[in-house]
Amino acid sequence: MDGRLTITEAITIPMPARPAAPVQTLRLQTTFEICGHVFTVKVNTQELADAKRYPFTHLILHGNPIHCHVVYVDKQGAVRGSESSKSIQIDRTSATFQELVKWWTMHVEGDA
Repeated sequence: MDGRLTITEAITIPMPARPAAPVQTLRLQTTFEICGHVFTVKVNTQELADAKRYPFTHLILHGNPIHCHVVYVDKQGAVRGSESSKSIQIDRTSATFQELVKWWTMHVEGDA
């Protein structure tokens, strides 16, 4: 060494986001009691595996005016029950809106 000071700058290199886990189509279609619309229940396999308890609760939002269908999924991916509701509360913050937009752009139409 010649006595000179060397300074190294640490930088953060963003890693590309991991692709979303494949969407598994569960074994049962479900019908909204409110409007009669039939949906095939689809849930991310990693979310199902990471669930803290079962049945796993899966929510489908739909329609105009908007309403929802709650589906209860067991550990094996079978639908154990469901119910529809017109009563929905959505947090009206920018963080919630940003997450909805992010979710919307990560899924192709017909996936959800």
